[in-house]
Amino acid sequence: MRSPLRLPRLLWRLPWPGRARGRRAGAPGPGWLGGSPRAGGRRGTTRASRPESAARFRLGRAAARPPARRSPLARVPWRRLALTTLALALLGGGAAGGATLVWGDAFRVQQVRIDGVEIADALTVAAAAEVGGESLLWLDTAEIARRVEELPAVREARVARDWPRGISIALVEEQGWGYWQRGETRRVIDVEGRVLTQARPPAPDAVTIFELAPPSEAQAALLPDRDSVQLVSRLMEDGAFERLRVRPESFVFRRDRGLTVVVGDGPNALLGDSHDYEFKVAAWGALLDRIERERLEVTEIDMRFGRHLVLR
Repeated sequence: MRSPLRLPRLLWRLPWPGRARGRRAGAPGPGWLGGSPRAGGRRGTTRASRPESAARFRLGRAAARPPARRSPLARVPWRRLALTTLALALLGGGAAGGATLVWGDAFRVQQVRIDGVEIADALTVAAAAEVGGESLLWLDTAEIARRVEELPAVREARVARDWPRGISIALVEEQGWGYWQRGETRRVIDVEGRVLTQARPPAPDAVTIFELAPPSEAQAALLPDRDSVQLVSRLMEDGAFERLRVRPESFVFRRDRGLTVVVGDGPNALLGDSHDYEFKVAAWGALLDRIERERLEVTEIDMRFGRHLVLR
């Protein structure tokens, strides 16, 4: 067993890379390790005299290490593949969710709210809308309103979506304005002269226009004259009767003469139609003043022929 004291010298003798080949002066020879000196009295040969050491250690640049061979799996773009897979999954999920919303039951009409109903039947209105099971995404609100307005009691309908599963229908029902009567036949009419089969009733003091027809037309269909209806409505709304200080008792219509306003305590006014409305009202007032001033006996003022006014 070698002494621990000789360990530094042993380390010094090791052939470290880059170390000079010759033995350094004063360096211990092999005898320090217990070897026998060679013949000739030399304690040992130098490091350069050892061919095995020279062959084993040479100064210089080592040869480049050959490049490592990559595995085929290493060439796969895993990051790009993962991102593409994730994008496709999100796109597929979004498409499936959109299809479920569009074609599923999420937005199917299940409730119909109807506002403004007084005389119309709510079930009839809902049936006319024909929206049961339809999707709110594809509803044609204008077409639904048109179908509802075909009901006799509905004048106007407004349809709106009530998300997520309903619609609302706001109704404006037909409103009676007055009556058109011929003989025993009496019908409710609106301000435009249309006969209403189902509508809110007119006011208690509503106007009645009486049609006088020959016996040959007594059984004919009742067709109110719309111009005469609108003329009476304008006279009342315009305040013409108050300005003229007359009290109309009734309104009479004849196909060959037009409209006549029957006035209490005064001559009747045969207006005919609504043509030259302002002139007729002004002429009516002027003639009333003349009749009162001159104390004329007049039962009727005919204003059908423009400036050719006739007093009867």
